[in-house]
Amino acid sequence: MDAQSIAGFLAQIFSFQELATLQFYGFLFLMGSLTVASLSDLKRMAAQREFAEVWLLFSLAAFAYDFLRLSGGLQPNVFFVKWLMIGLFALVSWRYFGFILSLSEMDLTAACAALSLLSPLLMVAYYLLLLSLNLLMKPFLKRFGDGISIPFLPVILAASLAVLLVARLPALPGLAEILH
Repeated sequence: MDAQSIAGFLAQIFSFQELATLQFYGFLFLMGSLTVASLSDLKRMAAQREFAEVWLLFSLAAFAYDFLRLSGGLQPNVFFVKWLMIGLFALVSWRYFGFILSLSEMDLTAACAALSLLSPLLMVAYYLLLLSLNLLMKPFLKRFGDGISIPFLPVILAASLAVLLVARLPALPGLAEILH
C-alpha cells in the first residue's frame, strides 16, 4: 500500500456521513430511553436493568442493519472499522479495564448503543465529547452520586444529543442553501 491508497482508505472511513432516516428515528427512540434512564440515574444512582437489555438489543439491531447495508452501499472497510471501534471503546471504557473512562455495564451499553448509529468520524467526536462533558458535568453530578461513583447517563444523554444535532444538520430545511 502506498501513501495515496492509505489516505484514500482513511478519507473513506472518516468522511462525514449524516444519519439515514431510519437511523435518525432509532436515535430518537434511544434518546427517549436515555432520558428516562438518566432521570432514574440522578434520583437513585441506578436505572432499571431492562434499559441495558434494550440498549444491547438496539446495538445488535444496528449491527444487523449495517450488515444488510453492505450489499447496498456501505463499504466493508467502514463496517469493519466502525464495529472494531465500538469494541475497542467498550474495552477501554469498561470499569474493569477502563484506561480513560471507567463505566458500569449500564453506562457502557448506553454509550455503545449511541455509537452503533454513528459513522467512524462522528464516533471519534462522540468519544471526545463524552470525555469533555464528563469533566464539565462531574462537579454538578457529584451531588447526585454516592461518594464513590457519579451518575454517568446524563453525560451520555448530553453527548448523544449534541452529536445527533451535528449528524442531522445537513438535513435541516434551508441549511444546505445557507452553507453553500
